[in-house]
This record gives sequence, C-alpha cells and structure tokens, in this order.
Amino acid sequence: MERKLSTLDLAIRQRPLVKSPSGTFQSERNYIDFVIDGQSLAERARYDLVSVLCKEWTLEEREKSVRRLLGEEPADSPDDRRSLLVCAECGDIGCGAISISLNLSDKTVLWREFGYQNNYEPEISGEHLKNLGPLEFDIDDYKSKLVRGWDVLKTPL
Repeated sequence: MERKLSTLDLAIRQRPLVKSPSGTFQSERNYIDFVIDGQSLAERARYDLVSVLCKEWTLEEREKSVRRLLGEEPADSPDDRRSLLVCAECGDIGCGAISISLNLSDKTVLWREFGYQNNYEPEISGEHLKNLGPLEFDIDDYKSKLVRGWDVLKTPL
C-alpha cells in the first residue's frame, strides 16, 4: 500500500525575547520552521526548541544542518539520527533535541522514528512523539525547499 505523501513548507518564525521578573532571559531566536501538512513542527512538538535552521547559529552549522537533512553530511546523533529541533538557547543536542531517522530513495524522503534525545544518555524517548510521523515527502520538492531555506538563511531575516 502506497503512503500518502506529506507536504513540507518552510516558514520564518521568531521566538521572542522574554525577561522574567527574576531577571532571567529567554533569548530571541529567528528560525525556519518545518511546516508539515500545514502544521508547525515546533508547535506540535511542544518543547521549547527551535529548528536546526536558526539564524543565530553559525553559518557553518546551519549549512551542515541542511546537508544532514539532504543526506549529504553524516548524522549529528548516534544511530544515524538527524536533529530537526534543538535547544532554543544554545542549539546544543546535550540540552535535548528532537531527531529522526532519515531514509532517502530515488523518489521520496522518509522521516521516521521521531524521538527526544540528548548526547549523553543512550535512551531516545519517543512515545509522546509518535503522532509526528512517519512522514514521507517527494524528494525533488523536499530538496528544492531545503535549498531555498538555506538561501534564506544566508540573508538577513
């Protein structure tokens, strides 16, 4: 049985700067969100995370993130898993990240096994993320949108 392909769009989002009464800050972040079938992945995940396509991360790290999602760069987590959403403050997987297993074929890209993980514990928790996937995209559309997203990241938001 053939699976219905999902649509992937990219949307510029901003996590606002917030200063609490105690004096702590939540940093402003400008990032490109993955919008899947019309729904924000960052919102559906329900964590304080931003996508790996964040303007405040280094140009080199943003490029690696795009290349990882295109299958052109090694995964950034054990078991060949690739981060989609990372800590909104620092981008470090050690603070927690939502990652996937990525499968590419001639015609499609499959995001499967959504999980929440860090880089110091072997466990990947995914029970509460099962409703996010698996997701399958047309490979040509997927690649062109990620490349366009990369172009946006190279220019001021």
